[in-house]
Amino acid sequence: MAKLRAVPAYAIPSLVIVALTAFLAFALVRLAQVELAMRVNVDENMLWVVTQAQVATHRLDQAVNRRALGDSSEDPELRLDILTSRLSLMDDGPQRRYLAAEGMDTRLDDALTQMRALRDTVMTTEGEARFAPAQLSPHLDPLMANLNRIANKVMMAEWESTGARLDTYRRSLGQVIASIIGIGLSGLILVMLLVIALRQRRAAQRELIDHRDRLEDEVERHIYRYRQTAEALSQALDRERGVSEFYRSFAAMVSHQFRTPLAVIDSGLQRLQRRHRQFTPDQRSERYSRLRNAVTQMTRLVEASLTAARIDGKQVEAGLGRHSLWRIVDHFCRLQIEATGTERLQSSHSGTEEPWAWCDRALTEQALANLVGNALKYSPEDRPVHITTAREGSQAVCHVRDFGPGVPVDEQPQLFERFFRGSNAAGTDGTGLGLNIARHLARIQKGDVTVHSTPGEGTTFTLRLPAADARENRDDPP
Repeated sequence: MAKLRAVPAYAIPSLVIVALTAFLAFALVRLAQVELAMRVNVDENMLWVVTQAQVATHRLDQAVNRRALGDSSEDPELRLDILTSRLSLMDDGPQRRYLAAEGMDTRLDDALTQMRALRDTVMTTEGEARFAPAQLSPHLDPLMANLNRIANKVMMAEWESTGARLDTYRRSLGQVIASIIGIGLSGLILVMLLVIALRQRRAAQRELIDHRDRLEDEVERHIYRYRQTAEALSQALDRERGVSEFYRSFAAMVSHQFRTPLAVIDSGLQRLQRRHRQFTPDQRSERYSRLRNAVTQMTRLVEASLTAARIDGKQVEAGLGRHSLWRIVDHFCRLQIEATGTERLQSSHSGTEEPWAWCDRALTEQALANLVGNALKYSPEDRPVHITTAREGSQAVCHVRDFGPGVPVDEQPQLFERFFRGSNAAGTDGTGLGLNIARHLARIQKGDVTVHSTPGEGTTFTLRLPAADARENRDDPP
């Protein structure tokens, strides 16, 4: 029992969320493999090519016989040219390689040889073509026979290939369905964990209330003696209220934020399952992009939730060292541009003195990522986001400015509260955790995050960290 109690409270939900993400990734990989297998290949057109060559052979034979019977409207020379083009197409690179893989290249060579002999037979020394059935039959009949054998072989190969692909599609579809079932079970487990946590909270609350009542009776008799106990109880109740509010807000946020991407993924999978043969590659690519965006949204939610849980559990510690805030920002911008391709980030340095900060580099980059992500999300796509570093007295600062709608004045004091979202954020995805996490990470490093916003003009968030002396030893690479 002691070992079970030592497990962190968020460990099981974290494992379930990781399993949920793994199921989603596996389903997307299998769908991508099915899409690749569904692309049109040369073997799917090979039977048509051989059939056209057979038809051209029969039409040549028909035209020669009708011309021999006196039908002047027939043009055997045209039919011969068409047959020649059909055989040349079969001898082209992909078709030739396909027939060679099926062991029919010898048959193709025989057909080409008979075709050349046929042309030599009908051409006179004067360069004119004469078509006599008796002269063509020794070459035309073997040519037809070779094409018939090639057509039979290609048809059997296509049947086998089609059967194999259908088996692969069935297996992949079964695996995707199994992944969806796993996603549903993972979501059910998360809901069960939340219900259990809420029940435990209610039981703890009832226990605390009973304990408070008993202590109040004791305080009435021994008020001076039990003052310290009463203060401890008040602090416990405050923590319990904070935990209760966190669970309510977290449950509401998770139920909404998980439902939306899961609905997108489920709808996309159902359409691909029902209509995958009707979609073009561009349509399938668009749907896969939607599914990947939904997975990315859930991943951000998971990361933000885990970070918030670590902060609440006092498990985030700062390994302080001397770092150049300007170099951190420059490195961060390069990574963002390489990862997302965005060119909206514009960084600069104000002043002549390089801003050295006493901070934890990883925590600083995470806080900066939340501020920049917030700026990119709530500002127009055609407007840049300015990131400026400077040394201001005893602080190294980083200003992140956007040109979005700004924050209403009456809502600015609540901006850093957990799960708070402004009234003008409707229609934009978000968890309400980013700014809260950024401020906590800054304060862990003995800094802060402040905001200045003018409605209609934009918002500037300022990350403030204790300044360090650049001449002292520092931990970052040159």
